[in-house]
Amino acid sequence: MKMDAITQKVVPMAGRIQSNKYLKAITEAFMATMPALMAGAIFSLIVSAPFGAGYTAFLEKTNLKGILNAGVSATTDMIALYLVIALGYQFGKAFNKDVFSTSVVSLLSFILVTPFSTTVVDSAKKTIPVNSVIPINWLGAQGIFTALIVGILATYIYSFIVDRNWKIKMPDSVPPMVSQAFEAVIPGIITATIFLIVRAIFSATSFGSLSQFIYKMLETPLTGLGNSFTAFIISIFVIQILWALGVHGTLVVLSVMMAVWTGPMMADQSALAAGKPIPYMLTLTFMFAVNQWIGGPGLLLGLATNMALFAKSSRYKTLGKLALLPNVFNIIEPIVFGFPIVLNPIMFIPFVLTPVIAFTIGYLLMKIHIIGIPAIALPSSVFTMPFIPGGFLLGAGVGFGIYLILMYLLSVVLYFPFFKIADRIALKEEEDVKAVNN
Repeated sequence: MKMDAITQKVVPMAGRIQSNKYLKAITEAFMATMPALMAGAIFSLIVSAPFGAGYTAFLEKTNLKGILNAGVSATTDMIALYLVIALGYQFGKAFNKDVFSTSVVSLLSFILVTPFSTTVVDSAKKTIPVNSVIPINWLGAQGIFTALIVGILATYIYSFIVDRNWKIKMPDSVPPMVSQAFEAVIPGIITATIFLIVRAIFSATSFGSLSQFIYKMLETPLTGLGNSFTAFIISIFVIQILWALGVHGTLVVLSVMMAVWTGPMMADQSALAAGKPIPYMLTLTFMFAVNQWIGGPGLLLGLATNMALFAKSSRYKTLGKLALLPNVFNIIEPIVFGFPIVLNPIMFIPFVLTPVIAFTIGYLLMKIHIIGIPAIALPSSVFTMPFIPGGFLLGAGVGFGIYLILMYLLSVVLYFPFFKIADRIALKEEEDVKAVNN
């Protein structure tokens, strides 16, 4: 199939995905949680920094470990709570409704379907029920799918009711802030009642709650699929192919997969902070560190290095000097559109395959325990972090940082023969122009 035929079919579809207001609202909601994610990442990074037993003992002796873990609990371990508020806001904006009201209704609906009890095991290993509490696990990674579903549905139901004018209408003389509060009463009550009924229905089942039902029936198998090696490889292929067609592949894929990938990423970070085994080997943290921090999607820092060091043509010498520093911070537009990578059959192969090869190597190295599993959720919130020092800040030890350095060097090698072909073509064109002018 010719490249123009692929472009005609794929670009419009990818454009529709990228501009879909619902997927856009979901993506923006996840991005809105970044302050909490960043704070949690920093707290986790400090508490789990690999500075040896003396450092750990110091944290425990000064109670800093407990304080920092409280910071993790208030951020990473409650990410679903922040997400459902952000969903209410973003979908309220998408539906042209009062965003404060939709945020409150979204949060209220989520709390209504969340369990108010849990169990603990005492010193005698006896299970004891505890009532009138909200288990933090349903506010964190395990509650993300519930927050996603409830946040969207609650805002939709609320908007549906408002659109039919089932509301308390205040006189025009009443200040807007007051009238909006009263107008939200009836839609809010109806939406809350619906989710209260949902709570009652699930409390009568063996699942006990909507959260438990969603986690058991949907999130667990979907997360297993979405965080498999095959799923990540397919996702990387899609990201790279879309970029090669001039579409922001990262945003398109994240808008679809963020809900699946966030839970395991947060679960790994929580486990690391608690000193427990890391439950997921492949997460967004690993994929993002490989395919974003080494010069952005496609590990383009290898190509930028080739241009800066080995270009013979004036075109690529100049582009290399201009693009290298921004590309160190993963800004890829000068190369993607200036080289260009877009619709360039010569660079298509290394651009698509380099991240796949790097990801596969990392997967195998983690599988045989040569490098550690990155568990600090920094990559998803720090797009411009260079691979140095980024690779050493993910809780996976020095080995992972060295692995990213080696993948950078590998990208230089993999891009080199393709770059030389492009450079020779550019040099020939420049020489032809020079000969004509002389």
